[in-house]
Amino acid sequence: MIHLKSPLALEFAGFWRRFGAFIIDNIIISIISSAFVPVHWFEIPVFWNIDSLSGIWWLAAPVIAFSNVLSLLAMVAYFVFFWYWRGQTPGMMIAQIKVIRVDASGVSLGNSIIRFLGLIVSTLPLGLGFFWIACDRRKQGWHDKMADTVVVKLPKPPEVTAPQAT
Repeated sequence: MIHLKSPLALEFAGFWRRFGAFIIDNIIISIISSAFVPVHWFEIPVFWNIDSLSGIWWLAAPVIAFSNVLSLLAMVAYFVFFWYWRGQTPGMMIAQIKVIRVDASGVSLGNSIIRFLGLIVSTLPLGLGFFWIACDRRKQGWHDKMADTVVVKLPKPPEVTAPQAT
């Protein structure tokens, strides 16, 4: 018979651990989005010089708008895909945290989309929706409350003791 030394229990992930995971994810998204930055599309180093844009601003504006739309779509796809697929983004994997529903089930596609829209809502009032994590009993930000999710620390594997031979 195998005996567990401690019971398994989920603990809510706090603000700083989640913030660290978010920073890692934003670094990854920045690397992905850099492929959409127009400066990479042109071999003219003065393209972004304000003086040089005076005559061609009408040409640059649609390119900049298109690259911003592509970057936004990449960010939406990144978060929604990883939350739906694993309940974890790569940053969350490194931080050993996972997003789950409050009933401990996995996150659906709909929850992932609502959670992403909630990120925007959390950002609008000077990031107050994120700082709410530090004050909330279940460490939920506004986006978590909107999507009915919580972020938990992944438990360490339990210590197992083998029975002693007599």
